[in-house]
This record gives sequence, structure tokens and C-alpha cells, in this order.
Amino acid sequence: MKKFLSCCAAFSFALLACGDDSSSDSNGNHVSAGSNKNVDLRMVSKCLDDGLGVLAKKAGSEELDKAYLTQDEDGNYQVLVPELNDYCDVDARFRSKRSGDTLEIWFNLEEAAVTNCMCIKDHLFSIKSSDADAKYFKYSGDVFEITSEPAPERPEIEEPTIPDAPEFDESEPHQHTTDVIGKCRSGSVDDESLLSYKYIDVAGWNDYSETTENGSIPLALKYEDEGDAVLVMETSFSCDEYVSSVNVFVSNDTLFVKPKISKDESVKLPPGEGCACFTRSSIVLKNEGAYAEAKYMVFGNHMEYVYTLKPGIEK
Repeated sequence: MKKFLSCCAAFSFALLACGDDSSSDSNGNHVSAGSNKNVDLRMVSKCLDDGLGVLAKKAGSEELDKAYLTQDEDGNYQVLVPELNDYCDVDARFRSKRSGDTLEIWFNLEEAAVTNCMCIKDHLFSIKSSDADAKYFKYSGDVFEITSEPAPERPEIEEPTIPDAPEFDESEPHQHTTDVIGKCRSGSVDDESLLSYKYIDVAGWNDYSETTENGSIPLALKYEDEGDAVLVMETSFSCDEYVSSVNVFVSNDTLFVKPKISKDESVKLPPGEGCACFTRSSIVLKNEGAYAEAKYMVFGNHMEYVYTLKPGIEK
């Protein structure tokens, strides 16, 4: 099948803040967190490349690239940094420090949720009014000269149309399994009797993506175990939900995983607040017929995020 790749796909599900503290726990979860009230970051463009109207950088020039001082509709100060090479998405508590005429903003990678992929994006930082007179801006090791000139306008980019995943009826041939781990694992206990538990933490975070000439693609690792296949992937879940079972259909060379989402009554969120985590999930299938021959996998309805199946890391 045609693969739809997105370098931002690792966070293609919206990740909402679930508190003021972020962490990477012992189970390997990268938990979303709220940003510092004085410093906030918004990615204000999609991942960009040479075919999508990227503004030219001054290659080989000793002149500093520019960061643009702007104000939002409420008069709050912001710094716009065009075309900054960074993670495709970052969810972290950002900190700031003023040293003379330089404003530096950073985050602790060990306390952040970031994607595996990197790409070029426009970054918009909210700053304190007392820092609006800074002359230089530093982020991720790069230094920019702050200017009050109008920020450059980027040409509109037509977004590609991404179709929904096909619908299947339960009367059609499929595999049903409750041997699945699909939830935020922070503070929770996995059922160690499940085969899906056996392989969920074998590989490292860097093993779930692969860089190709078309960008970074997500991987689902496949472990074979006495006639069964355990598929392990990275994805995101709401903190108060979990996958109780899945139906897996196969079409051509692709597995379509349809999860049944249940409410986790043990997790209570304040009204109007959301919470999500980026973590590992695993499911068990009978490794037979077309299921054994499949090359790709789609989880839920997210055709923009197609996993390539790859043999699992040796335990």
C-alpha cells in the first residue's frame, strides 16, 4: 500500500498538559507537562523542506540569523525564530535566563516529551515584558540577533489530504485479542502474565523510528514467540483511558488495528483538563497467513501515521 509519512506523526495525537511536573518514569513513559508561565513555545508551522517554501538561510555567513520581536493581540511579547531545526514536537517546561543583553531559553531533555524525528519549523516563544529589550536570543546552542523588523511572511502551503483508514465490519475475518498493553503506564502496574508484557521494554526509544530519504518513519517491532507475534510500537493515550481489546484486520500488506477504548475510573482529571502520555503499546496476534506476511500497520484511524513492521531487537 502507499505509505503516508509524517515527520510530526509521533505526536499526531494531541498531547495535553497533565500537570506542572514532567518526567520520564522507570517504565519508559515520556509524560506531558505544562510549560513555565513566563516562557511558552508554540510550533507555528508544519515540518518544512526545500519544496515547501522555506526561506533561505545565510549559508556560510558569519552574520547572526535573526529572531523577530513581536506582540500578540493582548500586547504580550513573543520572539519568533523562523526555520529552526528541532524535534518535530516538544512538550516540556521551558526555563529562561537573562545574561546582560542575551535572553536564553532551554528545557531539560530528561524531563521532556519529544519525538524521535527532527525537522525545520518556525518557533514562537512567549517571553516576559522585562526581557523585551534583549538584543540576542539563545536556544538549543544557537544565538540569534533580535530585531523589531516585521517578521517575514511564509507562503501558504496546501496541506495534503489524508484519507481515513478503511472501516471494517466485525463479520469480516479478523483476529480479536485482549492480550494488549495500551495505556499510560506511569504509576500503573502492567499484567506481567501477558505475552505482550514480555517484549514491551526490550528495545530502546531510538529503535522505533528509521531515517530514510523521505524523512523519519515510525516502526513497529515484531517479535515471534511460538506461533504468536508480539507487535510493539510508540503511540499516545489519554491518561484516563486504556485499550481493553483490539480487532485486527488485514488488507493487502497492511494490518489495521481497531482498538476498543475503555475509561480508567481510577484516574480522575479536573473538569476541562486533559492529560496524555507518549509511551509504548503492544499487542499479540497469531502469526499466520496474511497476518504473518504483512509489512505495515495502522493503529486506529490515523492513516498519516503508518508503521513499518520490522523484526524486533534481540532480547
